[in-house]
Amino acid sequence: MNQTLLFEDSYRPDFPSLGLFSTWFGVVLIGLTAVLQLSQSRSQLWADPLMEGLQFLLVALVLASLLYLPFHAERGVKWAALPLLINLGTLMIVQWVPFADLGDTWRFRWRISQYQNVVQMVEAGELVPNESGMVILPAAYRHLSVENGRIWVESEGAVTAVFFVTAYNGPSDFSGYLYRSDDIPPQHGDFRGSWRYVAQQQTNWYFCISQGVRS
Repeated sequence: MNQTLLFEDSYRPDFPSLGLFSTWFGVVLIGLTAVLQLSQSRSQLWADPLMEGLQFLLVALVLASLLYLPFHAERGVKWAALPLLINLGTLMIVQWVPFADLGDTWRFRWRISQYQNVVQMVEAGELVPNESGMVILPAAYRHLSVENGRIWVESEGAVTAVFFVTAYNGPSDFSGYLYRSDDIPPQHGDFRGSWRYVAQQQTNWYFCISQGVRS
């Protein structure tokens, strides 16, 4: 009798197979979403239909989890609800977590000392812009700009502005990090930009998107 009670107390139902599949599917979908956003590969032709298909499958899993719940409630409501909780959690992460913004913030914090080194060289006259206001960075710093390792510099009186390009699709279609010595946000026309998004990262530093760049 005691052995039977001990066996019943120690028994736990197996992890729901739907929950196991949902867990692995969620890991894959969240990972792929993060990679595409961080690498800015969402504009590639293969990415959009793939993500639409996976998100459709996620919705189907949510519906399947709802149907699964009443048919397996006898094993315990909390246990039967696991697939639903997993799929809803995946849906919220995919829809609401700004992986691209988090990645940009992390990259900026990681590289801020390098950005500042370049700015110091510009302000000290060690890096001099050409007639077009461009500076080719030293080899050790060229990864800071996707514009062939070039930064843009504008000076007006005692104010110096330096722009590090993170995406470039045309003269008015770009994004990047802006340094301004007077800590004033970019104005319309600065670096020929038409700014639709400006976010201050810290004193003197802004992340800016000019019209046309996909976010």
